Amino acid sequence: MITILGNLSMTGRKGGNAAPSAPKERKVLALLLFNYARPVPIHLFIDELWADNPPKRARTALQTYVLNLRTRLACGLGIPSGRVRDEILVTRSEGYQFQLEGHPFDLHEFLRLVDLGEKSVADGDDARAIEALTKAEGLWTGPVLPDVEHGLPLQSEIARLEQRRTVAREIRIESELRLGRHRELVSELSMLALRHPYHERYHEYLMFCLNRLGHRVQALEVFRRLRYSLVDELGLEPSERIQNLQREILESRCASYAALP
Repeated sequence: MITILGNLSMTGRKGGNAAPSAPKERKVLALLLFNYARPVPIHLFIDELWADNPPKRARTALQTYVLNLRTRLACGLGIPSGRVRDEILVTRSEGYQFQLEGHPFDLHEFLRLVDLGEKSVADGDDARAIEALTKAEGLWTGPVLPDVEHGLPLQSEIARLEQRRTVAREIRIESELRLGRHRELVSELSMLALRHPYHERYHEYLMFCLNRLGHRVQALEVFRRLRYSLVDELGLEPSERIQNLQREILESRCASYAALP
């Protein structure tokens, strides 16, 4: 099993971690795993490893890191080094590519489940979407790769993945709202609103749930806290969408979630 939705890990046949311990080799492996479906060009490795100050023999150093990775993988996975070179960590004309056939990988499974969830929503099957997206969220064991140093390329990959996770969570919550699971969501949404004081959607979801449960005052208090954070700390007013929700709550005319603008 290969994991990056948390610490970097590659479980070998004997149960040990086949991931390298050297910092630069871990960066190389992480970049390969993020781009498992396509080759990673040499210049991207150099940017990740040395930014704007690469050594004169950067390509040679990279080749050494790749060779060490192949040796480590062959030992950890219990397969010949030639097979690793030809089938797993392969050389391409523009760089290197990590091929995952037959190797369970949490990122690959996460993206598959998110795609399934999004398709289920498009098909009108919220229950199936919730099941898939809940499984996708369950693959995360913590922040992405806290045990790997991040250059700019890895930072960009991690930021994109975190955004994909946020969108998937929003889709799952909206599916639950459409199914009327307001009470079940309040605890989670309260935590999310606390952790993300500027995230309007989490506050919107929480306001809607509280109002549907008859807690109109608490729903309006959520809006007040959000507005205070945005205005006082960022100089921004809440979006028109969430202001409309506030007005609907004040006027006691908030309908189903699907009817919100």
